[in-house]
Amino acid sequence: MIKRVILGAVLLAAIAGCSAQGEESYHFVKAIGQKGSGPGEFREPIGIAIDREGFLYVSDAGNHRIQKFSKTGEFIKAWGKKGSREGDLHRPMHLTFGPDGNLYVAEYLNDRIQVFDKDGNFIRFIGSRPDGESAFDAPGGVAVDSKGFVYVADFYHHQIQKFDPAGKFLGSLGSPGRIRPGNLHYPTDVEITSDGNLLVADAYNNRIQKMTAEGRPLARWGGLFGLGIPGKGKGSFKVATGIAQDNEGNIYVTDFNNHRVQKLSPKSDVIAILKGSGNESLKYPTDVAVDHEGNVWVVDFGHNRVVLYAKDK
Repeated sequence: MIKRVILGAVLLAAIAGCSAQGEESYHFVKAIGQKGSGPGEFREPIGIAIDREGFLYVSDAGNHRIQKFSKTGEFIKAWGKKGSREGDLHRPMHLTFGPDGNLYVAEYLNDRIQVFDKDGNFIRFIGSRPDGESAFDAPGGVAVDSKGFVYVADFYHHQIQKFDPAGKFLGSLGSPGRIRPGNLHYPTDVEITSDGNLLVADAYNNRIQKMTAEGRPLARWGGLFGLGIPGKGKGSFKVATGIAQDNEGNIYVTDFNNHRVQKLSPKSDVIAILKGSGNESLKYPTDVAVDHEGNVWVVDFGHNRVVLYAKDK
């Protein structure tokens, strides 16, 4: 009887997520954009990144371009058009800034990473194996560590591809699969932690995985023991699409089919849920970024806009 009680308590804790309800709450501030192809408008936006000065960059996937906005969300400029040449884009996905201050863009349908400066000038491509073949099959996300090593979430290969700072292919991390640590199933994003480890949005395994820069699994978060079971409770995900961190190491995850963002502590405790209601609600969020003041910007894919949340005082 005692054994059954203990086992039941363990299972309840796991099903409930990584922790109890936190105390933090956020409020809707404003939204930028609407459906369209004009300046500041979006068609299926996917990714967002913030540069050192606080400017916002959004991948406008359906319009095959990147849009740049001020710190407060005013449109500044856009670049890119559908194509495969230098500066062209074909369904840009998640974005990141490297230590060089350049913007790295994962191009889902061009099977490459394209690097721009912050004004949209083309710098280089990343994405070839030593044999000249593409290293990717629909890259979804990209991260660059403090030394310039590049990590790419490769959607259809179910792996993370690694490159050195010069763009030389170094190998693959993780393996296709559904349950075990290090198994990946359609990963969509990757983030570098302050200690140089990787956080992977293991999207269709409905979880986040943490691994070393060499690919050794460290932890899994999401539902029952991180086994990939979708759920609606705190700490569970139904397709985890995007990841961001703040200066305190907290982790923000866009929970696509649950129409929300979950904020986790560095120890994976759920400390806030952002979702809004009514006209302020989220619909299929795909990515999230935290600005220098701690405000949270969410790509609201289903509403063709970007939403700003601020923490309640």
